[in-house]
This record gives sequence, structure tokens and C-alpha cells, in this order.
Amino acid sequence: MKIFRICGYGSGRSVLVSRLIEELSFRQIVTAVIKHAHKPFDMDKEGSDTYNLRQIGCRQTLIANRDRWGLLCETPARPEPDPILLARHLAECDLILAVGFDSAPLPGLEVMRAASTGEPLYKRDAHIRTIVVDGAPPPDAPFVFRHDDIENIATHILAQAVPLPA
Repeated sequence: MKIFRICGYGSGRSVLVSRLIEELSFRQIVTAVIKHAHKPFDMDKEGSDTYNLRQIGCRQTLIANRDRWGLLCETPARPEPDPILLARHLAECDLILAVGFDSAPLPGLEVMRAASTGEPLYKRDAHIRTIVVDGAPPPDAPFVFRHDDIENIATHILAQAVPLPA
């Protein structure tokens, strides 16, 4: 399994990731995504058995049927999750996209808007060696792709992804 990071907030990152998944699936690359959520979330439904079990102290709940399964883990007062550790919970696949893990020490690309006024992540993160931008890139930008160059971005990711550390 290989892993690659995709960063960039408010930049069209989710649309890009969706289009990349379509392209990689077309190429028969089995892909998984580990998505960092910057806000609290709950995938469970209030009143369900698994929700109630979690509310009374169950730390892990695995729910399954013939179509899918999901593991919910309660991790109160823990540091930010490590995508490499999380990846070890995934079934065998060809490629893992770690989306939104801005400080993970993994090779990656930054999705950005040309009109953005914030400091680009690539300026302070040596692991970001590629940007995907919707217009003219900054003059000091590393390797650059346009948002709509999905085939070449997918090829680049496959070449730059690294084996998942043991």
C-alpha cells in the first residue's frame, strides 16, 4: 500500500479528490481515503443501538452488514490523529489518499486558489512539492498542475506516493 497527502482548505480540494477517485477507479487502482475533520462530527444516529452504547461508555463500536461495515472509536482528549497509524486499520488497497492532514510528514500536494491571500502551505512544508491551482501560480511555486488536469495529477500522485511505513 502507498500513501499520499492532499491539502488545501477552501480550494476545491473535495471536488479534486472526487475526480481523482473516479480517474483512479477507471485505472483499476484500489483507493482508500483517510479524511481529517477539522470540526467535531458524528457518523452515528442519535437513538441507534451503537449511539446508545457509545453514550454509556463503549469505546469502540463496529457495525456491519453484508454491504459494508464501519468502526467508530471514541478518542477523547487525544492529540491530532496520525494518518499513518489510521491507515493500518484499512484493508489492503493500492493507494491511500490522506486528505486534510496539513502537518503529516508525507509527500503531498496543495490545492489552492490563485486569488488566495493566505500563506501557501508549501512555503513552510518541504513535503509539499506540488500545487494544483485554478489560475496563475505564485512565481515561487513548486511543480504545478491546473485543477482540470486530472489524468496527469493522478499519474503524478501514483509516482510520488510512498509505501506505508511498517
